[in-house]
Amino acid sequence: MNEASSKFVDNIAIEKLLNEKLLRVSHRPKNLFYDDEKVFDDLCKCETDMSKVKLAEGDKNLKRFEFPSFLKTEEYIENNIVYLYYHPAKDPVCNILLLHGLYDDNMLNYGFLTRMLNELKFNVFLMELPFHFNRKPAESFFSGEYFISADLLRARNAFIQSIYDIEASRNLIGNINTLPCLLVGFSMGGCISFRYHMLRDSFKGTFLINPVTDMLLLVWDNPLLVKVKKDLEDSGVGKEQVMDVFRIIDPCENINTRFNTDNIAVVYSIYDQIVGEEKNAIFVEKIKKAGLKKILEYHAGHLNILRVPKLSNDIYEFFMSCL
Repeated sequence: MNEASSKFVDNIAIEKLLNEKLLRVSHRPKNLFYDDEKVFDDLCKCETDMSKVKLAEGDKNLKRFEFPSFLKTEEYIENNIVYLYYHPAKDPVCNILLLHGLYDDNMLNYGFLTRMLNELKFNVFLMELPFHFNRKPAESFFSGEYFISADLLRARNAFIQSIYDIEASRNLIGNINTLPCLLVGFSMGGCISFRYHMLRDSFKGTFLINPVTDMLLLVWDNPLLVKVKKDLEDSGVGKEQVMDVFRIIDPCENINTRFNTDNIAVVYSIYDQIVGEEKNAIFVEKIKKAGLKKILEYHAGHLNILRVPKLSNDIYEFFMSCL
């Protein structure tokens, strides 16, 4: 797509999400007490109990693994199970753990990329993020509503749970076969993948596609989250408090810590209207200063990048460079 059509697709998606979903709900912070000291300490100790893993088969032989999340809450029982969709390739050479974007409610968005990756002999495992798809609580209005809202600690904990769910999924994939595994994240999934990479770097490589670039300012600046910002302001919560709550989970806030820059790649769209062109430019400068060299620029928007044929080939080339 050209610049005009790429921006049009993004802007239509923003308008649709706002009018049909985001502007129709309201949330408030329940409390703002949190402890950052040990939030990720148990990450490397997690082991998936294979006896509790269930395999379900759906239409067209679609396979889905279901297993308990390492982090659970009594309040949101639907969210306590991780769902991992398995799209096997013929004679595979690699596994991919793929994380989707915020508010995603259609797995078909990843169908084209998955097919292209399968043709390149990649098994694809698509993990549902907390509060999305099957993990959406019954009282939630739409997929992902509870992942980012004015209930800041719930949002923060959902991000942390995602990190632990990546670890659980990696363990499960390792029990299925011994092939090398890549972590690939799109949008919010890219942001989460980047934070995981900084903490663990236990995949052969990490590939980020249009990652959300600044969690601290996400609810304050992003055009999708105007209602979240209003809910916070109506509750007397300011920008600084939001930044304090999200600091531990924001990759950009932790980008100066020591992490491996040799096996991570970033693809960003120059016409992106959801993350924002200005935010992307700032992010690219930050990761360049941190030492990242595999940075690819696409003439695409935030959403239509998933249908760019070049994307699967770039993931393949990245995989080969990590061997």
